[in-house]
Amino acid sequence: MDQDYIDNLCPSNPVNESFYQSALQFTPGTELLTILYGCPDLSVLISTSQIYNYVTEFQCKDDREGLKNYGVVKNSSSVLLYGRDGTKNLEENCKIEVSIPVSESTLHTLRLDNPKKSLEQGFNLEIKQDCSVCLESKGACGYNHISSGFVCYCDDATHGQNCGSGRRSKGSLVNAIHKVLGSVAGVVLFVILLSFFLHFLRKRELRLRQQNLMSLIPLKHYTYAQVKRITKSFAEVVGRGGFGIVYRGTLSDGRMVAVRDVKRGSKRAIIYEFLGNGSLDKFISRKSSVNLDWATLYQIALGVARGLEYLHHGCKTRIVHFDIKPQNVLLDEDFCPIVSDFGLAKLCEKKESVLSLLDTRGTVGYIAPEMISRVYGSVSHKSDVCSYGMLVLEMIGARNKESAHQDSASNTSSIYFPEWVYRDLELGKPRRLIENGINNEEEEVAKKMALVGLWCIQPSPLDRPPMNRVVEMMEGSLEALEVPPRPVLQQIPTAPLQESLTLSEFGGQVPVTSKKENYSLMSGTSSDLSQAQRPRQPHLQN
Repeated sequence: MDQDYIDNLCPSNPVNESFYQSALQFTPGTELLTILYGCPDLSVLISTSQIYNYVTEFQCKDDREGLKNYGVVKNSSSVLLYGRDGTKNLEENCKIEVSIPVSESTLHTLRLDNPKKSLEQGFNLEIKQDCSVCLESKGACGYNHISSGFVCYCDDATHGQNCGSGRRSKGSLVNAIHKVLGSVAGVVLFVILLSFFLHFLRKRELRLRQQNLMSLIPLKHYTYAQVKRITKSFAEVVGRGGFGIVYRGTLSDGRMVAVRDVKRGSKRAIIYEFLGNGSLDKFISRKSSVNLDWATLYQIALGVARGLEYLHHGCKTRIVHFDIKPQNVLLDEDFCPIVSDFGLAKLCEKKESVLSLLDTRGTVGYIAPEMISRVYGSVSHKSDVCSYGMLVLEMIGARNKESAHQDSASNTSSIYFPEWVYRDLELGKPRRLIENGINNEEEEVAKKMALVGLWCIQPSPLDRPPMNRVVEMMEGSLEALEVPPRPVLQQIPTAPLQESLTLSEFGGQVPVTSKKENYSLMSGTSSDLSQAQRPRQPHLQN
């Protein structure tokens, strides 16, 4: 408040100044004391006497003659001062008007001849709502004299109410970007942590598998330098398979070994016992110049049967080979068979009578019919029984080239060739099963092998004997064997099969991982499988 008005209501130069309520406003209970200078006589303008209850006249030293000064409470007297009885507005007839805000209580006790005591009490102000919003947006409240309105001064510019129209929009964009980046970073971090967690679980599972394998099979590890020395820098290749190249090598004690360099996965290799006689297929092929006697063929067939019996019934976990064929039956120096190449094998619990496969496994000509079409039944360990039966029939020469050729030309699966075998057995002419002349004893062995083979290749898995029963049939007398029922077959259209159809589940579990600079190798066979290493019994290696 101007000090001149506190000391004296008659300043030398009264100025009509208004209080701009832009940032601050009067609190409730604040009134305006209006001082009018140079006014005509009030009685001339307003006829009612009630006006004097709100208007007080006061004198100044330099008042001109005929002019008076008045002090009024504008809000209280407005009804009387404006438009009453058609009189003119008092303010329009005065030269100067000054409004002084005072509290309501002060106005009631105000004495115009001594206003100092009352006016010194001042009046109260409060922040307007617009100003509060401006201050919250980190702006400064102000008044625009041109627009006569409230403004908010911000760092970037002047805004109408707050700094939101400029700064907030920019800040909102920045905040949105921060939120998006934070979300993306969170997702990336989650994926990374999940990947590490899954990798940890896989490593732990692999480590547990390896520990279980190590508890069953004692492994000896070789470094890469040792493997190079054993194979003479991988100089002699003795075979190529779907899972790697096989090299010939010699251990320090002079034993011959076969080293398979596994192609898939990290650097791994497996060391096998080297078998000089190779696989069975080269002894039963028409191109072979070496003919095995029937006693040897019988012992080989019996040994393979015992090996499969052990896989199906002797192991803690049943192993189904799914690829029994002459190429996977290896022969040592004594023609003791070794079931090899578990690349398509599958592990399963013994209580599982049905196996779930997503693909077809096996080799054309030896594959069980249920592997191609579920019309014949469910896939189980009986699939190995069927492949074994085809192997035995091929060993005795029943599956000759001409018959297979005719079957192929007639678009019939190779499993149909035993039709004429049944016919010969029923006619009592088993000699036609044999490609070379034999004596009566050998004929009995051949007939037994033929009957066992026919039982094993029954189209329905339920009609095939399990491998432990097959061993009993092979070891029993011929008189105890009956001719199996002739199957009624129907042709199931199938897509062409490849020679190697799937990868191995079992084979992927055998090698032990190692660091990059070393090979991780296996040597020898399972202690559990050592029972199959007796003479005339197969021992197994992967």
